[in-house]
Amino acid sequence: MAQRGYEVSGVDISQTAIEWAKERFLTLGLKGIFVQGDVCNLQQFKADSYDVIFDGSCFHCLIGKQRELCLAEIRRLIKPEGIAVISTMTGKPKDPENLKDFDSDNHHLMRNGQPWRTLKPLTLLEEEISVQGFSIIYTHLNHNPWWDHATICCKPN
Repeated sequence: MAQRGYEVSGVDISQTAIEWAKERFLTLGLKGIFVQGDVCNLQQFKADSYDVIFDGSCFHCLIGKQRELCLAEIRRLIKPEGIAVISTMTGKPKDPENLKDFDSDNHHLMRNGQPWRTLKPLTLLEEEISVQGFSIIYTHLNHNPWWDHATICCKPN
């Protein structure tokens, strides 16, 4: 997007990822704002200020209430005519090793006894997004050997 002249902002919980993004943009001669932060609390950004918000595979890393908070922040930040793109893992793991660590009641992939990823079935994922004030305008499901991955485009109601 930055290569096409759009203003770009990026947020990641990892400072290392932020440094990588800054370095990449510097190398390419691009401009962007990158901040270490929590996608569940983005008060440093002004409401109704983004035409497009793209979740680059973060949403499945959120557990429980974090997911609602993240969607609320996306809803707050996106312009009324804006588009949100959510790219996330979905459905049960297909790999036997991951499947044995999957809590199908809560749709959590577990690691060391703790929820690590949320992998809801596509219908529940779409419902979750809709309940938080979005209309889904496009869904694409990519089938992979380990788990499926959904790309969901939506707009605020």
